[in-house]
Amino acid sequence: MNVLNIGTDKTLVGGEKLGDAIQRHRRYGEFLDHLDIVVYTNKKEGLNKFEISQNVIGYPTNSISKLFFIPDVLKIFKKINQDHKVDIIVCQDPFLPAVAGCLLKKKYKVKLQINFHGDFWQNPSWLKERWLNIFFLLISKFTVPKADLIRVMSHGQKEKLGKYKEKARVISTPIDIEKYNTEIDPESIHEFLISNQLNNKKIILGVGRQDRVKNYPLLFKAVKLVFNDCKDIVLALIGGGGFTRESNDLTYNQLPYELKTYFAPIADSKFVDLFYRIAYVVVSSSNSESFGKVLVEANAHGKPVVSTATTGAKEIIQDGYNGFLVPIGDAQALADKIVYLLNNPDKAKEMGENGRRLVKEKYGDNTQKIISAWQELMGNKNNAY
Repeated sequence: MNVLNIGTDKTLVGGEKLGDAIQRHRRYGEFLDHLDIVVYTNKKEGLNKFEISQNVIGYPTNSISKLFFIPDVLKIFKKINQDHKVDIIVCQDPFLPAVAGCLLKKKYKVKLQINFHGDFWQNPSWLKERWLNIFFLLISKFTVPKADLIRVMSHGQKEKLGKYKEKARVISTPIDIEKYNTEIDPESIHEFLISNQLNNKKIILGVGRQDRVKNYPLLFKAVKLVFNDCKDIVLALIGGGGFTRESNDLTYNQLPYELKTYFAPIADSKFVDLFYRIAYVVVSSSNSESFGKVLVEANAHGKPVVSTATTGAKEIIQDGYNGFLVPIGDAQALADKIVYLLNNPDKAKEMGENGRRLVKEKYGDNTQKIISAWQELMGNKNNAY
C-alpha cells in the first residue's frame, strides 16, 4: 500500500524539529510499501528531498509563494505516481492541502483522507483568531464532502461534522506512553535545577509552539495573578523561546520583574521530558484544541493539569479527577485552579496519579488504528478498524 501525505510540517523535510513527527512517520512506514510526504516550503528556504527511512521520503515544494503550492504539489505527485502508484492521499488539514488532494482524487481516482488536527468547525474562538479563518472555513466546506475518510482527534470534533460524521474515525495522534517510564538521572535533574536557579521553586509549565491559538497572553495574565498569592513559582514555557524582555512584547512585559521565567524553544524530547518531571502543574491556555497531546503527556508523567475547556481538553480531562477545566479566556479561573494545586500538594499528587492511570487506559500508540483505517479504505475488511 502506497500513501502520500500533503501538509505543511517542515520537520518532515529537514526543517526545524518540532515534536515527534519524524518518529511517528517512520513508524507508519513500517506498515507500508511507500510513504511519500509533500510539504509546503518556500524556495528561499533551500530545503531538499529528505529521507526519513528507506521507504519514507519527504519532498519540499520549494514554491515561489503559497499561490504556487497546489500546482507544485500536483507536479510532485505526478512524478511519484509514475514511480509507484499512490493508493491513498492524506491531507494534513481540510484547507489548501485538501484542495490539492481533491484535484488529485478527481484526476487519478485515488482514495482521499482529510485530517482535522485542529478544531475548525462550530468553533467561534477559532474564527475570531484571524479574518482568514472565515475563508479557510469556506474551503473546508468544499473539501470535506469529497473525502472518503475523515480523521479527527476527538469525539467532540466528530459530532461537529454533522452529516459527514459517518465518514469520520476518532484516532488521536500516537503517543509513546512507555517512554515516560524511562528514568532520568536524579543527579542530572538536581544539577539542572541548581544551574538554572530553579531549585526550591514550584514550576508552572506550558508546552507548545508560539501561536495565537495557544493564547499565551492569557497564561501570562493568569500567572501574574498566581504570583500575588505564591511568590515561590517559576513560569517555564517550552516553545516560547521568542519571548524576552528585550522583545518589548507587551503581554510578556506585564509579568512582574520579580517573577522568574524560563522560556526556551522546543528542543529534543529528553529536554521536554525533563521539564515534565520537574513541573508542579502543567497549564494550557489555548483558545481551541482538537486534542491536547501536552495534557496527555503531562498526565503520563504523573502531573496534574489545568486547561481551558477546549474540545480536545474536555476529551482528556475529567474535571477534578486528573486536572481542572476552566472557561476559555478566563484568566482568574485559570489562576484560581493553579493556586489550589500549589497550596494542596497532596491533592495535586493524587490528581497526577489519577492522570497516569487514565492515560494508560485510554491512550497509547494509535499507529495500528491509523493503518487499519487505511486498510479499510482500500477494502481490506479483515484488518478494518
